[in-house]
Amino acid sequence: MIQSVYGDKPKQWDYALPQVEFAYNSAVHSATGKSPFSLVYITVPKQVVDLVRLPKGAGHSVAAESLAEMTKSIQAEVRAKLEETNAKYKAAADKHRRTKVFQVGDFVMVFLRKDRFPVGTYNKLKPRKYGPYKILQKINDNAYIVDLPATMGISKTFNAADLFDFHADDEPLYLENSKSNSSIEGVTDAGP
Repeated sequence: MIQSVYGDKPKQWDYALPQVEFAYNSAVHSATGKSPFSLVYITVPKQVVDLVRLPKGAGHSVAAESLAEMTKSIQAEVRAKLEETNAKYKAAADKHRRTKVFQVGDFVMVFLRKDRFPVGTYNKLKPRKYGPYKILQKINDNAYIVDLPATMGISKTFNAADLFDFHADDEPLYLENSKSNSSIEGVTDAGP
């Protein structure tokens, strides 16, 4: 719409903003089932031909009381619609979420994201999983304090999404002070 009206004068785009704002505020949104204008003013916005000056009324009005009641009912309806929409979004998100609850003393593998590495020490060939490390404290079902060595220089608090069960029959993937060269078996940095 803006392009068609002001296509030949692109620097005058700000003249179309009132029309765009009115169109947005008049549009019905899928989450609420109402337009922003009707949520605030309880009625459908009036077009230019509908705008007429109304005479001022007396102090107490039955219409005002019914408008207040209608406002409360619309707010309740919108609240119910939003709760229903949020429940749908939560159900869709929970399909892909897995719940992991660890106990103090459990051994876990720690996944280090790029932003967890100290500045200047990250490269894409560096291992991402370290461990096994012991859980020292459970802050809540989503956050844990892990017994990382102080030499790693990072926070010991981790989100449950970055922790993985360690099974005793598995070999540790990467230990903090491991000097093994992954490209040549049996060779370390110190030599054969």
